[in-house]
Amino acid sequence: MSPAFRAMDVEPRAKGVLLEPFIHQVGGHSCVLRFNETTLCKPLVPREHQFYETLPAEMRRFTPQYKAGGQQGRTLSDRGPEVWEESGQPGCQALVDTC
Repeated sequence: MSPAFRAMDVEPRAKGVLLEPFIHQVGGHSCVLRFNETTLCKPLVPREHQFYETLPAEMRRFTPQYKAGGQQGRTLSDRGPEVWEESGQPGCQALVDTC
């Protein structure tokens, strides 16, 4: 976690997860946030979802692990741009492990 976030006095939230902006973001990708040391959160794009769901097993070891399928929705909270809450909506965000 970055020093700026560690320095913040943030009270624990019952249903939220504090995310950090992903500073190594590539142009053309919007709203990529860091969930933890190895996992990124990003908008779920239907075409990308289909790609990961239909990826041949032989290719999976060469691609990031995709964690979106079937999760109940996590959406950005109105409490802040980096707080996610359970929304009860079908999976509307994607979690992808980095290499």
